[in-house]
Amino acid sequence: MDFPDASFDRVICECAFCTFPDKRAAAREFSRVLRGGGRIGISDLTRRGSIPAELSGLLSWIACIADARQISEYIADFESASFEVTAVEAHDNCLLQMAREIQSKLLGLELLAGLKKLDLQGVDMTQAKQFARSAMAAIQQGAFGYSVIVAARRPGQRDS
Repeated sequence: MDFPDASFDRVICECAFCTFPDKRAAAREFSRVLRGGGRIGISDLTRRGSIPAELSGLLSWIACIADARQISEYIADFESASFEVTAVEAHDNCLLQMAREIQSKLLGLELLAGLKKLDLQGVDMTQAKQFARSAMAAIQQGAFGYSVIVAARRPGQRDS
């Protein structure tokens, strides 16, 4: 990030940490721009175990699940960057609600296309609906979750 060291008291990262290719480097960067004692809050997708085969591929990257990590891995990333994790909250119900909304929107798109109000040429609705069903099943089975993590930067410590 293009900010001087110790520029901020707080950093918020909403539903994006799982998309960073080098999560430890991102955590170190958050630490660098925070003052000692500064806080970070993230909300993000989490996973438990491996990603089901039917949810791998390009759509899993678009849906931000391809590189979702276990909560313990997120905590380790922050602890390695001079953070002390002070709170972890599961909000899996929010992820379930979002998946339901996506399924509803796909149905709406399909209806609009059937009424010739929307051209979905080149869009594989069958694949999109199957992916959404598989994602919903994985969420309901507990393979994916949504969590909030709050951490404080340890005063006077540099990144490790």
